[in-house]
Amino acid sequence: MSRSSPSDDIVIEPDHSRLADGQPLDRVTFRATDEQLAALESLVDADIYHSRSEALRAGVQQLLERHRESETDRDDQ
Repeated sequence: MSRSSPSDDIVIEPDHSRLADGQPLDRVTFRATDEQLAALESLVDADIYHSRSEALRAGVQQLLERHRESETDRDDQ
């Protein structure tokens, strides 16, 4: 039995959606656990985010910012 790599679980498809500022969005499909999906739904149900997509975009943005900060910290040493 062969194991798929994590990149095999990510599919990027062109989409015509745009953010409110007109920035185009691409569709990204990924696999999540039931617990992760339930947690996303609870954020939407609590009106913290408008949609799961919005919550995921916020999470990705935080991840990228944290990575940039760690790269900056590493460069300063």
